[in-house]
Amino acid sequence: MNKYIKYIKIGLLLSSLSSLLVILSPSWFYKESWFLARALLVVVMFIRPVKDIFPKCKLFIYLLKFRRELWILVWVFWLAHAVWYVIMMSYSNLLWFFTDSFTWDYTGLLFWWMLALLVSIPLLLTSNSFSTKLLWKNWKLLQRLSYFMFVFVAIHIYMIRWEIWPVFVVIVWFIIFNIAYFKNKKNSRKGVLNWPKWLCIPCWYIYDQNSWDPDSWIAPWTRFEDIPSDWLCPVCWVWKSDFVLLDSDIELNEWEVISLNYLTDDVIELVLISKNDFEYVNWQFVSFVMKDDKWEFNRSYSIALKDKKLITFLIKIKQDWRAGILFKKMKVWENVKFTSVSWIFLLQNTKNKKVFIASWTWLAPIYSMLLSLSDDIEKELYFWVAYIKDLFYLDKLSLIKNLKVNIYLSRENVEWYNFGRINFEDISFDENTEVYICWNPWILDSAMQYFQSKNIISNVFYEKF
Repeated sequence: MNKYIKYIKIGLLLSSLSSLLVILSPSWFYKESWFLARALLVVVMFIRPVKDIFPKCKLFIYLLKFRRELWILVWVFWLAHAVWYVIMMSYSNLLWFFTDSFTWDYTGLLFWWMLALLVSIPLLLTSNSFSTKLLWKNWKLLQRLSYFMFVFVAIHIYMIRWEIWPVFVVIVWFIIFNIAYFKNKKNSRKGVLNWPKWLCIPCWYIYDQNSWDPDSWIAPWTRFEDIPSDWLCPVCWVWKSDFVLLDSDIELNEWEVISLNYLTDDVIELVLISKNDFEYVNWQFVSFVMKDDKWEFNRSYSIALKDKKLITFLIKIKQDWRAGILFKKMKVWENVKFTSVSWIFLLQNTKNKKVFIASWTWLAPIYSMLLSLSDDIEKELYFWVAYIKDLFYLDKLSLIKNLKVNIYLSRENVEWYNFGRINFEDISFDENTEVYICWNPWILDSAMQYFQSKNIISNVFYEKF
């Protein structure tokens, strides 16, 4: 059934075109559109709190997927009702309509209608994925205007015939909303996670429908089975098939922040000190457990350097992403939780020439590899960023003996640097040369295709996504 979700959504949106019937039969569509609008509004307002109270109820789990489309239908049918009202009025009544609507008279039913309309406009304009990503956590704050709109509509209906049922509906909704709120707060405080978790085998990222994945526009409380088939792990970009059901919670370890320095505008060097000894191999990565106002989530970062109990990471932060926001707020001596150290990126124990290819903070495991090599081994690094201001660690790389560094700037043409992305044709090697690539999966695929076409794939090593 899940594969038909997008078609159902499209069908719901197309059904809003039925509001055009107001032109053909306004007297008939007047009552019908208003009935549809208020019925759908009640459904939209009750879906989330009831779903939170009964988290395993499949009906509300399914309805929640169409909440945005149902809200758009509410607005369309509501507007069709208003259009009929204006069309059927005489000039004098129309003048009264606008006067009553914009006059601060809480005893006028049109005054509450106009308030509800004004509050609903920003809700409608932000009912799309683009607005969700643009506004981020402020989007959720903006959506709270729906509470006011719901109350204003109820008052408007109540004042039409002085019937008590709209007030009763609002009271019931208020009670259910508060039950759901305190239940969620209690679960959050106790750390109760009532739903199964899914573990990404390559990187140990954990998908939990409590924390979902807003970076990929996965809606809150979405079950793993309901995630679109083209969704990728937000850490290592593998497919859903690389996830396994996590039977039990993973034991968490803690490190302390020793320093956090900005190497560029958006690349930080994070140094942590471990409280306990643990075994790992350099150039592996650590799966951090982070928590914001939404819920806990995991992000993984490669180890760049280990000095006794000090572990250094190079992290590229995105200013409006969850992890980036938390890193900006991180303080020295703050505790950082992590679940595991994993994912071996194998460095061959040979004396062959070694060529390394990396971009941005994918330099971290490469840097760790370079430090582990003896001085007599010939080494060459191809490093790519966008602008000269994005370069970092060049001073540290210059201290590594027998290393040739080739810098590529893809968006800035500067003397002494290569312009554009890394050109594999520029890389010279013999049959014994080993190539190590640490890059995002999509560019990695094109690199592997190139080396395969040259029949040198046997000596190419890369992170196993």
